[in-house]
Amino acid sequence: MVSPGSTVLCVTDLCVALHDADRVAHTTGTVSDDGHDVLSSAWRPAIRGVSFTVNHGEILSIVGESASGKTLSMYATFRLLDPGARATSGTVELFGQRVDAARGGEVVRKSGESRRRRVANGDDEWRATLGSRVGFLFQDPIGSWTPQFTIGHQAGEALDEHTDLPADEIERRVRDALGEVKLPKRGFGAFVSSLSRGEAQRAMLAAAIANVPDLLIADEPLTGLDATSAASVLALLRDMQEKRGMAMVFITHDLALAASFSDRIAIMYGGRLVETAPTHELIRHPRHPYTAGLIGALPMVGRDRLRPVRGSPPNLWDERRGCSFAPRCDFAADVCEDVPPSTVVGEAASVACWLQDELTLPGLPVGS
Repeated sequence: MVSPGSTVLCVTDLCVALHDADRVAHTTGTVSDDGHDVLSSAWRPAIRGVSFTVNHGEILSIVGESASGKTLSMYATFRLLDPGARATSGTVELFGQRVDAARGGEVVRKSGESRRRRVANGDDEWRATLGSRVGFLFQDPIGSWTPQFTIGHQAGEALDEHTDLPADEIERRVRDALGEVKLPKRGFGAFVSSLSRGEAQRAMLAAAIANVPDLLIADEPLTGLDATSAASVLALLRDMQEKRGMAMVFITHDLALAASFSDRIAIMYGGRLVETAPTHELIRHPRHPYTAGLIGALPMVGRDRLRPVRGSPPNLWDERRGCSFAPRCDFAADVCEDVPPSTVVGEAASVACWLQDELTLPGLPVGS
């Protein structure tokens, strides 16, 4: 049982490298990303020292442009990375269980079964924690289901794997969960090919909540949905979170959506978290120029014109010396070009900007 206000997930200094098979090695040796895990020069650092916490009953939104590293960081947190990526350092504490993020996972394929991401062999306690206490909503609600098996069969896999419940009790729980997401009749015996994208996402939500998780990871859950379906899924997420008291990590590129939905927001740019704060504080008083740029790009009633962030986001594995946002920042100084800013952590917020104490950045006024 999770006590109110307690931390359910704590990620510290997470670093991830991506493999570039086409990269021409400039050295004949190896490079180290964290001082002890030595990688060949075909691996490039992508996620650089990400740290965040999620508390019981809290919704944390991670916001950033596409390819900023939001999903990659989350997969690395739970050790669900494919072979082309690997965590090189960092620690993860999940419900009090602390693990080294750099202990890599593996992809398991079994003939006739679904493709599964699994953590390393022998780590049964970690697998059991993920299977019984964490629910996942992935970006692709169609592709995440195996087409030759029914929704009901797949939605009950985690319960079958990690509990001693009999088959009829697993079926009852899955049917109850499908009823909660308003797929009671079609859902259990349906194949994904017979479902719309919105129905497939609701079925995935049913699979995620069937084991009554304490933490839900929702990775761009509204991607590709029409406005009506997106509103329905979002309403379900809100309802489930409030009724069950789950903690939630909500990954999105939509700052306006995050602001309407979250207790806290973490802004990601170029593989780093550049600002984290309670939602109202971040929206009204941003401290990082990138956060202020995202707010300026929001369409608002009474706003004559948008203030878009100029330029384009960096490739995750671009080699750079200083602040990754410096080429797009209107306030960049010489130090920003040469030295990455350290993250200053306050009582309830954090920011990584050399000029954080010198800038007064525009946010949204109270009552917006």
